[in-house]
Amino acid sequence: MAKSESAGKLNLSLIARESGVSKMTVSRVLRSESNVSPETRRAVLQVAERMGFVPSRPRRPRSDLGHYYILFQQSYSVNDAYFSGIILSIQNALFDHGCGCSFGIITEEYGDFVKLNALMKGREVSGVFVIGEIPARDANMLLGSFSDIIFIDYPGGSTLDYPYNAITTDNVYGGHQAVRHLLDLRRRRILLLAGRQGHYFTNDLLRAYQETLAEYGMAFDPGLVRHGDFHTDSGYRQVADALAEGLSFDAIFSNDEMACGAMRALCEAGRSVPDEVSIVGFDGLPATRMVTPRLTTVAVDREKMGRLAVHRLLSFEEDSAVTAPYEKISLFPKLIVRESTSEKRTAD
Repeated sequence: MAKSESAGKLNLSLIARESGVSKMTVSRVLRSESNVSPETRRAVLQVAERMGFVPSRPRRPRSDLGHYYILFQQSYSVNDAYFSGIILSIQNALFDHGCGCSFGIITEEYGDFVKLNALMKGREVSGVFVIGEIPARDANMLLGSFSDIIFIDYPGGSTLDYPYNAITTDNVYGGHQAVRHLLDLRRRRILLLAGRQGHYFTNDLLRAYQETLAEYGMAFDPGLVRHGDFHTDSGYRQVADALAEGLSFDAIFSNDEMACGAMRALCEAGRSVPDEVSIVGFDGLPATRMVTPRLTTVAVDREKMGRLAVHRLLSFEEDSAVTAPYEKISLFPKLIVRESTSEKRTAD
C-alpha cells in the first residue's frame, strides 16, 4: 500500500521526536544538506532506518524526459562478468532512443543510500533501472520516491511495500534443463555449487535441483550442496575442498563463473572433464566458449533483458495515464550443450 503524504509528515515528526531534534533538522538530514553536524546526521539516520522511513513520492512534470539512472550494488560493478552485459545493454538501448544515463552505486551504508536517493530526487530523472538484488529497505525507498522504476534480474517479493515492474529470468526452468541433461547422461552424483545462502538465485537452483531429482526418483543428498559467492575463486575453493575431503561426485552444476573455477580445480587434481566429471554452468557468459573444454551452460539473454526494461520505461513516458500497469516478465533461458558434458561410460 502506498504511503500517503500525511503519513510522510507523521514519519518526520516521529523521527524528530525519537532523535530529539526539530522536524526541520530531520528534513535537512534526509535531503543530505550539509548544514547538519555529523553526530546529528548519524543519530537521525539511525532512527529513520529503525522506523523504516520511506520518503514521499514527488510528482514529476511530464516534460522532464530523457535522462535515466542505472543503479547496482557495489559488488555488481561494471567489471562483473554477468551484470556488465545487462548494464551495457540498457545503456545502448537508451542511447538508441536519444536518452542519457547516469550510474549510481549502492553500498551497504544506509546514509549513503539516503544521499543517493536525495540526489536523484533533486534532478530531472525520467526513470530508474535497478540491476540485481538490493536490500528491501532500499528498494522500498526507491519505489516510494519514483514512479517510473524497474528491477532487472531481481524478482522482488513480499518484502516490497509497493507494486513494481521487473524483468527476470526463470532460473527454476533453467535449473530443470541443466539437471535433467546431467541425469540423462547417467550422472548420479551431481555436486551443486550454489551461491550465497538465502539469495534468490541460490534458492531457485536448489529448488530446481531437488525437484528434478525427485522427478527421476532419486533422493536428495544435502552433502552434495556447497555454497560460494558466485565468482571463479569460490568455485575453485569449493571443489578443491570437496576433493580433499574425498567427496564422490560425477557432475557439477553451478553458475558459469564458479563452474570455470571448478574446472580449474579438477584439472589440477588430474580429474578429466567431461569423462570423470561433467560440468554445466548457468548464465551463458562469453568465457564459457573460451575455456577447454567449452562449457555447457544455461544461457540468459542479458541483452534482451536490458532492452525490454528500456522499452518498458520508455512506454511509461509515451502513455499519458497517471498509473501504469505493473508486470513481472520472466524470460526462459536456453540450455547450450558443449564439450564439458558427456554420457557416463558405466552405469552406477
